[in-house]
Amino acid sequence: MNKKIKSNYEALAQSTGLRFDTEGGALYGERGAFQVTVSAVDANHPYLFVVMISAQRPGGVLTKEECRQFQKENKPVANLGQNGYLIRMSLKATTNQSKLLENLNASLNALVNFLRASGFQNCCQTCGKPESDVCCVSGSYAHLCPDCFASVQQNKTMDYSRKQRKNENILGGIVGALLGTLLGVLCIIILSQLGYVAALSGVVMAVCTLKGYELLGGKLTKKGIVISIILMLVMTYVGDQIDWAIMISRELQLDFVASFQAFPFFLQQQIIPAASYWGNLALLYLFLLLGAVPTVINTLKNQKNEGNIYRLGRTPQNLE
Repeated sequence: MNKKIKSNYEALAQSTGLRFDTEGGALYGERGAFQVTVSAVDANHPYLFVVMISAQRPGGVLTKEECRQFQKENKPVANLGQNGYLIRMSLKATTNQSKLLENLNASLNALVNFLRASGFQNCCQTCGKPESDVCCVSGSYAHLCPDCFASVQQNKTMDYSRKQRKNENILGGIVGALLGTLLGVLCIIILSQLGYVAALSGVVMAVCTLKGYELLGGKLTKKGIVISIILMLVMTYVGDQIDWAIMISRELQLDFVASFQAFPFFLQQQIIPAASYWGNLALLYLFLLLGAVPTVINTLKNQKNEGNIYRLGRTPQNLE
């Protein structure tokens, strides 16, 4: 989170009477006897907020008609729904700070008043007990009673410890990453044959390669990420070569192996324009970059968050 967004969040927290969790990046606190969490949808949309409240009533969950009516009466609200005990309200995005504050305050007040009038009471989102704290569990927020938090904390601690005890199988990881890059290469070829050079190929290449390394390597370390990135770069080049060979084979009615072997000659003789070749390859690497960088960042962020389990307002517990 950059300094400007952090500063804006702190200002929002102060203006709404909520608190700002600098570790996880959410606003939290009590509003009208309800525990409230306000967080961004994701890092790419820092001003697209989702409000979460865990509550129940004797009459059951919110009906679709109640949600539609609430949205109709509150223009800043993009969506309202309930899953189990958890009520989620998403707000329309705006980068105007004063408008954002106005919308957030108005929507929070409207939701709290609406829930109280509808007979809802605050509760744990897991078991329904009439008590809860806002908690951060591996980067995600939850409204849990002390017993449910203790249970989640124990399970997460055991799971985290089990993962940390795993040994990294580099050879297996390389095999898994290679298998993942093959899916990326397939995506490159299919999209190219359809006439597209799309960022989707970069995302598929990055996700499949990293996941493949983790599945067969036992765990994904920074060393594994470096190996995966090298394989992505190499296999993107190979995928582009295969794509050109398919085109030559189709146009000249040659078999694929002969077309693949003839490609350097066609490029050298300018039968295939160098500008087209290098331009297409540059686009592929650009889209690989656009797909791989966010994927790697999110992977590292998730690994870091995996060991963080804490109740808001208390010292974060890092399991490392």
